[in-house]
Amino acid sequence: MHIHSLNKWQHGHRFNADDTDGERNTKRVILLTLSMMIVEISAGYFYGSMALLADGWHMGTHAVALGITVIAYYYARRHSDNPDYSFGTGKVGVLGGFARAVVLAVIALFMGAESIKRLVNPLPIHFNEAIIVAALGLIVNVVSAFLLRERHNHGHKHASNKMHHDHNLR
Repeated sequence: MHIHSLNKWQHGHRFNADDTDGERNTKRVILLTLSMMIVEISAGYFYGSMALLADGWHMGTHAVALGITVIAYYYARRHSDNPDYSFGTGKVGVLGGFARAVVLAVIALFMGAESIKRLVNPLPIHFNEAIIVAALGLIVNVVSAFLLRERHNHGHKHASNKMHHDHNLR
C-alpha cells in the first residue's frame, strides 16, 4: 500500500475567512429582524391582517436564514485551514443558501394554507393600525439591506487602464 501526500501541490483556499464585518452585520440584522418578526406576527393576529402575519413569518424565515449564514461563517472560518477540505470551505456558504431556500419553501407552504383558511373564513382587518406596522417593517427591511450590502475595495473604472484585458473573453 502506498501513501502519498499532496502537500506539495496544495495551496490555501481561505474564501471570505476574514469577513468579520459581514458576520457582525449579519448578527445585527438577525436581532433587528427577530424583533420586527415578533411585532408583525403579534400585530397580524391582533389586527386580523394576513399581510402582517405573512410578513412576520417572512421576517422569521429571514432570521432563520441569516442564522444559517452565521453558522456557515463560523464553520468556514473554523475549517479554513483543514486539509480535509482540499478545495477550501467556499462551498459552505452555498450549502447554507440551499438550506435557507428549503426553510423559505416550508414556511411558504404554511402561509399558503393559512391564506386559504382566511379566504374561506375572512376576518375583519384594522387597516389604519396595520399600515403603521407594515411601514415600520419596510423601514426595517431597508435598514437590513443597507447593513448587508456588499462592500468592494476595488474600483470598477477599467476604461482608463490601457493594460486591462477582459479575461472572460476567449
